[in-house]
Amino acid sequence: MNNDGKNIMNKLIRKNIFPQGLAFGDNFCNRLNERKYLQNNVRSIRPTLIMSPRRYGKTSLVLYVLNELKIPFAHIDLYSEIDEAEVQNSILSAIGDILYSIESTPKKALKFVTDFFSSLSVSFTIENTQIKVQFSKSKKSPAKNILDSLKKLENVLQSKGKTVVFFIDEFQRLAQITESTTIEGSLRHIAQGSKNIMFIFSGSNRHLLSRMFDDKNKPFYKLCDRIILDRISKDDYIPFIQDKTKKQWGNMLSKEVIEQILDTTANHPYYVNVLCHKLWLLSDLPSTRDVEDAWQQCALEEKTNILDEIDLLSTNQAKMLIAIAKYGESILPMSKEFLALTNFSLSSASQSVQVLKKRDYLYLDSGNKYRIVDPLIKYIFTQK
Repeated sequence: MNNDGKNIMNKLIRKNIFPQGLAFGDNFCNRLNERKYLQNNVRSIRPTLIMSPRRYGKTSLVLYVLNELKIPFAHIDLYSEIDEAEVQNSILSAIGDILYSIESTPKKALKFVTDFFSSLSVSFTIENTQIKVQFSKSKKSPAKNILDSLKKLENVLQSKGKTVVFFIDEFQRLAQITESTTIEGSLRHIAQGSKNIMFIFSGSNRHLLSRMFDDKNKPFYKLCDRIILDRISKDDYIPFIQDKTKKQWGNMLSKEVIEQILDTTANHPYYVNVLCHKLWLLSDLPSTRDVEDAWQQCALEEKTNILDEIDLLSTNQAKMLIAIAKYGESILPMSKEFLALTNFSLSSASQSVQVLKKRDYLYLDSGNKYRIVDPLIKYIFTQK
């Protein structure tokens, strides 16, 4: 291989380090306690809810554990669903995927799936071993179709001695799609009594999830164990990053550089990967100037998206977010000094902070100070 070929190969290898999407294998950092807890819950068939702000690694954690356990599972993402019928079809398609995966040959799997759905007025297609299900016509509600299908799946799994997992991502979307809780009721009916089907629910809107899981009048009340993902600590990140550094350049990052990476990104898992991804494309060991330049490049790339998102906030909410970015490190948002500096009334400030917290723009740190969840938002509004 010539030098050009080696350079291209090296760049391809580097692109797989610090992925901006799902993290698998050596790219998955720590979460040892969460992994062990989730593994035990899967083995015990205990329904589990995983919560965190967006891009903290919920999906990577679940898929990492399920692949590690080598257990049949289906991943359902409700993010793009628009009504109960689409939710129904996604869940039934997942049932089809599960059925297909537990048979030994494609021919047996196809017959298995066909026989299963023949009595349910369901049509389906197979695309690259994935089942796409569509109810033709049904007098039953989506909730009843889901319940009947899951009950039938439970019987099949019992007869085969199999255990499977349904991982339903962005689960809060169901509360946005419909005010009815009948689908939640169907899922609870199976989740609380099944010995063969385990459910993992995850989501990023903690306010909506709290309404779904903490209201005693809702079906999911006290159903699930919970895992709340926090940021990965410096103590865990430093050896992880240094290991990647050693493999990349045969040397270690200086203390100043690695501290700058983690301080700049505020240990936010997504942004640690975004920043390190850029640094790992460099030929030489990164310097503090390289970190600064790469982060500035991140800000330039994301600024338009962030400003568009801020435009969706009310005037007071946007003003409060910007004010906390500028002054929140040293002045508490509800203090007289902060209110005088920003021209907020106490009631307006309190209301804006609570909305921003519910929408995961702010969080309370261990010192009871409000911090901005997205470090790029803070950077964009504080850079000179």
